[in-house]
Amino acid sequence: MLYLGANIREHRVKKGLTQEQLAYHLGVSSQTVSRWENGTTYPDIVMLPILADYFDISIDTLMGYAKECAAEEREQFFADIRDLEIVQKTARIREMLQIYPNDVYLQFSLANTLYSSISRPAGKNNENEDTSKEISLLCNRILQSDKPGMQCGALRLLALLAANRDDTASAMKYVNELPSVYCGREVMAERVLHGLNFKQAIQKIYEV
Repeated sequence: MLYLGANIREHRVKKGLTQEQLAYHLGVSSQTVSRWENGTTYPDIVMLPILADYFDISIDTLMGYAKECAAEEREQFFADIRDLEIVQKTARIREMLQIYPNDVYLQFSLANTLYSSISRPAGKNNENEDTSKEISLLCNRILQSDKPGMQCGALRLLALLAANRDDTASAMKYVNELPSVYCGREVMAERVLHGLNFKQAIQKIYEV
């Protein structure tokens, strides 16, 4: 409900309506609309689809679940948690996802951090099935996104999870969905920077 009031105000203004006019169309009082917008109260659950339909948006968009973290805020957040222990890092990412539940970068960060917690030697013999299921769920959500880079990361994690289960067939299925290395920038750099071998091309790109 974090963004609901602000979103109602935003879409009301986009339609050029006053609080009184919106209230008239919805069959509520203008005081009710005012309380929604300032966050004093929230619309009844049966009112959510009515509001979404009136504004011609999804309920997720109305409630703010479609919002992603701003790039600057996300970058600062990742810098802040970089050196934290896995348990602390996981907790911080979960807190951030409560604010931005559809942020693909945060979803991948959580999946990657969770994988680290079960792939280290100390924990490899006690792999947590629930953790693996959560990683798979996060990865499959990421695969539905429009972020190719994050999709590749999700496929790699799914392949590693399958390999950990000795499920080579499933692991290779995910591997085969990854882009070929021959489409990558390192290979292309080798081709366009004449006279450089593959290692030199990589050094040129990353200035190693």
